[in-house]
Amino acid sequence: MTSPVAVSVVLPTYNEAENISELVDQVASALRGFQTEMIVVDDDSPDGTWRIVRDGCAATPGLRLIHRVGRRGLTSALTEGIAAARGQIVCWMDCDLSMPAAALPRLVAKVSEGYDLAVGSRFVEGGKDDRVDVPMRRLASRAVTGLASLLLVRGFRDYTSGFIAVRRQVLDAIPLRGDYGEYFIDLIYRAHRRGYRIVEVPYVLADRRRGQSKTRLGFFRKGAKYLALIARLRLEGP
Repeated sequence: MTSPVAVSVVLPTYNEAENISELVDQVASALRGFQTEMIVVDDDSPDGTWRIVRDGCAATPGLRLIHRVGRRGLTSALTEGIAAARGQIVCWMDCDLSMPAAALPRLVAKVSEGYDLAVGSRFVEGGKDDRVDVPMRRLASRAVTGLASLLLVRGFRDYTSGFIAVRRQVLDAIPLRGDYGEYFIDLIYRAHRRGYRIVEVPYVLADRRRGQSKTRLGFFRKGAKYLALIARLRLEGP
């Protein structure tokens, strides 16, 4: 019988062949000293991301691959990875090297200290959105998070983060809902309403180094879904 791991890192991928090996190495290095597993959940990437994980990263301790065929979507990939995770603390992040794996120990430490959710935040002191090629997306992120901070959880800043460490019990109680990034707004709001302790930890978001952004496609449609969700959650009341 294998002993449970302390930290699970779920990595949802689609066409990240140019980035995934480096990210796996970065996560393994950042969490050296922790009892850790990584779960790459790949949506049958046409560029063969899953093949690189299966063959090229096979020697990485604690690495598992979920190769999804006929299933696609960020929230469902995270849900499947969370269900497979064995850690008492579950983390996830983008897989395009824009989020620093070196920040993972700080997030994990906050949960170990007693917080239930530790969120990597661009919008608290010490954090920054340092992307230079997507000014409209930076402005839209600030607009969405500003509105959510006003209408949902006052004082919480980065509602579109997607970089997080969560106590396992929270995820058992609050399943993810949505089909893209709006799941994060929903998770933060419902966790707050249930009285879970949430803390934001600053980090610097960088430009994607290689490959094409998935957010760039259908960006305004996704933004409209975020706004609609904020309105719906607000109407649900405290």
